[in-house]
Amino acid sequence: MNSKAKIHILIIEDNVADAQKIEQKLERLSLKCIIHKVDALYDGFDKIQNQPIDIALLDLTLPDSNGFKTLTSYLERVPDVPVIVLSETNNEIVGNQSIKAGAQDFLVKNQFEAMTLGRSIRFAIQRFKSQHKLQQKASTLALNEKRYVEAQEMAHVGNWEMDIVNNEMQWTEEVYRIFGFQPNSFKPTLSEYINYIYTEDRGKVEDFFEYAGKDGKLHQLEHRIVIDGHITKHVSIRGKVHFEELSGKLILIGVIQDITERKLNEQLIVEKNFSNRSTKIMQQALSDMSFNVRTPLSSIVNFAYLLKNTPLSPQQHELLNALKVSVDDMSMGMNSLFNFAVLATEELKVEEEDFKIKDFFTSNEKVLQIRSDSTNTSFEFDIAASIPEKISVDPKKLTLIFYNIVNYLTQENEASGKQVNIYSEISTSATKDTNLRLSFERAGLRLPVAQVRDLLASEKLLEVYDPNNSEQGDNAINMAVALKLIKLLGGRLEISNKSNTATAFIVEIPVKVIKSVSMLNIGQPLSELRILLVEDHFLNQIAHKKVLKAWSDFVSVDIAENGLVAVEKHRAHHYDIIIMDIQMPVMDGIEASRKIREQSDVPIIALTANSSKQEQDRCLKVGINNYMSKPFVPQELYDKIMYLVATVGVRSRG
Repeated sequence: MNSKAKIHILIIEDNVADAQKIEQKLERLSLKCIIHKVDALYDGFDKIQNQPIDIALLDLTLPDSNGFKTLTSYLERVPDVPVIVLSETNNEIVGNQSIKAGAQDFLVKNQFEAMTLGRSIRFAIQRFKSQHKLQQKASTLALNEKRYVEAQEMAHVGNWEMDIVNNEMQWTEEVYRIFGFQPNSFKPTLSEYINYIYTEDRGKVEDFFEYAGKDGKLHQLEHRIVIDGHITKHVSIRGKVHFEELSGKLILIGVIQDITERKLNEQLIVEKNFSNRSTKIMQQALSDMSFNVRTPLSSIVNFAYLLKNTPLSPQQHELLNALKVSVDDMSMGMNSLFNFAVLATEELKVEEEDFKIKDFFTSNEKVLQIRSDSTNTSFEFDIAASIPEKISVDPKKLTLIFYNIVNYLTQENEASGKQVNIYSEISTSATKDTNLRLSFERAGLRLPVAQVRDLLASEKLLEVYDPNNSEQGDNAINMAVALKLIKLLGGRLEISNKSNTATAFIVEIPVKVIKSVSMLNIGQPLSELRILLVEDHFLNQIAHKKVLKAWSDFVSVDIAENGLVAVEKHRAHHYDIIIMDIQMPVMDGIEASRKIREQSDVPIIALTANSSKQEQDRCLKVGINNYMSKPFVPQELYDKIMYLVATVGVRSRG
């Protein structure tokens, strides 16, 4: 039988006679096993490191360790191999302590038969596997909860619920923080909540809770709260009646978000950019800030989708849905902020970058799924096969064009319950220019000819924009800003009624297709490949090492916790390839790569969370061969490694 199908048993026993007796008992069993023997604890550690041991039989009295410390030393060094303790005497106290410490069983020498030993070994291995699975599930649940709390803190979103009968409330930690209190510092009630409402808003807040507790519909309200008697915050609150099956109670559940920053930003933008258009420096700074807000917003969306794809309890699903609704509200507010920035900036500049267009669609599809939940509008994406891996265009302005058109189509003529189909392709014009063609088709919408004409001329609205004019609504501004940016990028907008029940908005923007060497699935290592992973974050060390080890049995991975250690380790071992984090203590990845290049041409791949053209140029300048931003797709990393090994070559080991 293949040795891999057998149980590898390690006997750690210095008494030769006792070890032989145990071995004889094992041989009399039907248990298919391979027996390994050592007579010292640290020899046992070496054996486990070099052999696939399934279980250890450990004597507590050994030449290099004695008593209960023998077991604790074993469990500390080898937590992933189950152990059965062997003892000369039947000491019940030692036996109980051994089991509590982590041993799977406690056996007294010369007092057990072969069958007893075999049963103990089988149960120990099975019990250890079950314990390991439970620990993994507990770790996953703890990590999910931590991610959820972090996502709430980043979005300034908290959840609450209220018993309709006695008005007692429960708040998550973020709600306490929004109101300026230490989490769980008191038991909240509706009366407590009302006490902190801005005086002029109390009436509408009381109406909110009254109506939300009656009709079963989702209610939303923005109001102000007063902190410490003088600090005013703006919050957005949502609530809906929910029947709790376990307790049989009707409760109000909801979410609250601190929107103070959004309100202040909107006010600041309106005041500064429409009252003093001569301050160009301030206008441009505001424009840059507004475009860059989408990065943390995208991170919140990704956190929500990471949570969605992990095991969640029903309550966590409910809280996650509430978070998604709040993210959509935030997205709408941020889009208005971006539009104000465009209105306020007199001289917009085109800043082209090379970026992955398919990632652009994937990210936007996630955000629109959240929009789909809140507006009851479904979105369908159709990405043509002609779409290349990378294009060169201004991604920030392309993103703003995309969202302004989507916002227009989801708000115009009560879009609830409708569908928006989004098509994308690469087309070639009569002048042989390459264009990115985006088509947004809204079912159930047919625009009058006069309205189409006004939309195509809507850029003129920006010249006479008045924020106090209600006739110049946000939706008109959406199209005005989109048209301004389309023209800035050298593109064009076409609006046509495809039928009596559908209207298409077609955008064509000139782009450059970036040709790259295809490295998709170019193979696996066929011989030993030694990798040095340079990463300071403990969890990233574990995750990245698992990703690399899962790729191939030929891969071995050493870890350096900073650039200085990496330089020393490579000088001593001459690795085949180095995966280098950029931002680290002691010595960063840029300096470490510069020093390694002074002594070696080993291929280096940079990993960094700061994805930018400037960062990429810095890496290439010091001799780093390739560059990837976090989070990365494992297959892309594998392909880059194989490509560099094939083209740069594996450095010979001296």
